[in-house]
Amino acid sequence: MFAMGVPHVVVVGGGITGLAAAYYLQRLQQQAGTPLRITLLEAQHRLGGKVETVQHEGFLLDTGPDSFLTLKPWALQLCRELGMEAQLLSPSARQFFLLIGGRLHAVPHELVSLVPTRPQALWRATFLSLLGKLRASMEGLVPAQRNQEDEALGAFLRRRFGKEFAMRFAEPLMAGIHAGHPDRLSMAAVYPMYWEMERRYGSITRGLIHLRRQRQKDGAPRDASPFMALRDGMGSLINRLQQRLRGVDVMLSTPVAGIDLLPDGSLHLRLEQGEPLHAHAVILTVPAYTAAKWLQPLSETAARLLHAIPYASTAVVSLAYRRQAVGHPLEGSGFLVPRTEPVGITGCTWSSSKWEGRAPADHVLLRVFIGYAGADQMVEQQWDELLARVAHDALCPLLDIREQPLFAQVHRWLKAMPQYEVGHLARLRQLEEALSAYPMLLLAGSAYRGVGIPDCIRQGKEAADRAWQYLLRQ
Repeated sequence: MFAMGVPHVVVVGGGITGLAAAYYLQRLQQQAGTPLRITLLEAQHRLGGKVETVQHEGFLLDTGPDSFLTLKPWALQLCRELGMEAQLLSPSARQFFLLIGGRLHAVPHELVSLVPTRPQALWRATFLSLLGKLRASMEGLVPAQRNQEDEALGAFLRRRFGKEFAMRFAEPLMAGIHAGHPDRLSMAAVYPMYWEMERRYGSITRGLIHLRRQRQKDGAPRDASPFMALRDGMGSLINRLQQRLRGVDVMLSTPVAGIDLLPDGSLHLRLEQGEPLHAHAVILTVPAYTAAKWLQPLSETAARLLHAIPYASTAVVSLAYRRQAVGHPLEGSGFLVPRTEPVGITGCTWSSSKWEGRAPADHVLLRVFIGYAGADQMVEQQWDELLARVAHDALCPLLDIREQPLFAQVHRWLKAMPQYEVGHLARLRQLEEALSAYPMLLLAGSAYRGVGIPDCIRQGKEAADRAWQYLLRQ
């Protein structure tokens, strides 16, 4: 089938994107019944990247993402392909809060999709003034701007919903997920669904009404949660994928030093230790700044565009308490913090309330988030003990915490959150053009077209498909 004999594909990076790429390459090879050598290289001692679950003293801690979005189907589809239906877990609590003026305000659950599913929900919001509610309710009357190629997320939200609604609710809801600054993030790249709704329907309100009706026709549950987790933590997805990679040579603790293009169009991967690898196609799922270093000798333009993708550093602080030490009822999933609030955290998930099996009986597990673009120094320069203290001190007055935590675990993600700034999609088109002469080199991962688990899985699958099609043409 392949003119080159047994081709070799190397996937560099063992996070969720790389694992998905290797898994779907293996599946293509099995379906075709054709020999294919697949190697997965990971610089660290374990697979999974930011996806990891830790068991500690009866608590179950996700050190990175603790769930995935079901509106994007690729993670849910993969879990089902892997036989993990019994692991799928819906949240036990859906109510969440906003910290405004030092007080937690309940967010009507109809606002979870930004625009209320029922108009009266907006008027129940205690974190908005009467004028703020009135302006936000007029979103459907705001003229559409269909000719812009891109726009900052903050500018888009203020234009459509008004300044108060944008700053107090929409920006922490949307920009907070990306640890980004709302006036730098690209609306077209970060939330393409909402961006296209304005162009197609003239407003987000009309677009969401159409989407809701369509899902009801398709039989989707009216009040289904948009998020889902795994009973044994998101790390169980990594473990299951690793178990299924029987036809893949997985090499841990194997950093790549460089990539060379050979005269016949194949690739030479230099490793920091050991013999180099010869490959017919390479899928890079590493951070953009790492890929830039390796691609510099091949394309200065591609390297420059990759270097232009900025990254933010964040930290997740997991805190455990006795239940009697926390006065707040914790009836909900947690809270978000707008940038205007003078606290050192960006949000908190009440894990033991949101998901089953996260803490022993009569105990509480909380996940606190610190850091965002432009404020990386706290995460990058401070000791773990200080980060834990910042998290604990911020929570004490809000949740009426009266004791020190039973334990605190800090997981830092240094330069791990790519920032899709205005113009991101245009830069990706330039990047694709710069690499068009190298179809054997493929890029995938959170730096490009989606940072969440579903988008990373989709990109891994698409890269596997493109690598397979390239090999077929040789």
